[in-house]
Formats: sequence, C-alpha cells, structure tokens
Amino acid sequence: MGFQDRLTSERHRLGLSQKQAAEVASAGLSTYHAWERYDRVPDAVALAKLYAAGFDVLYIVTGVRNETTLSNEQAQVLAQMATMDARGVAILMNTSQSIADTNPQKAG
Repeated sequence: MGFQDRLTSERHRLGLSQKQAAEVASAGLSTYHAWERYDRVPDAVALAKLYAAGFDVLYIVTGVRNETTLSNEQAQVLAQMATMDARGVAILMNTSQSIADTNPQKAG
C-alpha cells in the first residue's frame, strides 16, 4: 500500500470527503486530488494540519500505525473543529464541557 492509498484510507477512516480533507489541510481541492493520485505530496504544514484533524500522519508517510491514533469519533470532531471560526470553536467547547459536567462517565 503506497502513500496515496494510506492517505485515502485515513480520509475514509475519518469519514471525510476529499473536499473536507482539503479544507482541513488548507489546500485546494485539485491539490488534494493530486496528493491522493501521488502526483504531488503535501508539505510539512499541510501534514501538521492533517495530523491536528486526526489523520495518522506517521502511517500515511511510513506505513507504520501510530498507537496513539484517535478514535473515528474523536478525529471527526477535530476535523470539524479545524473548519470552524473562533466563535464556533468556543460554542463547541462550551457545549462539550456542559455535556461532560452532566455525564462524567467516559463513553465507549
């Protein structure tokens, strides 16, 4: 399995479209398409943004899974959060804190 297959696999694992993944990486859709075709590769800044959104970048680059990879749900929240403005992030944080305060049991 090559770089492009692992990138695509991670995007699918997170439940993201190519457009959403491009937005997370602050890349154009045509640039993201080129990454998945392996016509181009993302730079370190784009990889860092993908990592922050839950992509297992170690796996994408090397084929070795990172044992601290987020669950699909955690990664989806981070991916959505990466596309929000400061107001949206504040609302999300306040809402999640309110839920955690009323239900202290760990999910899952």
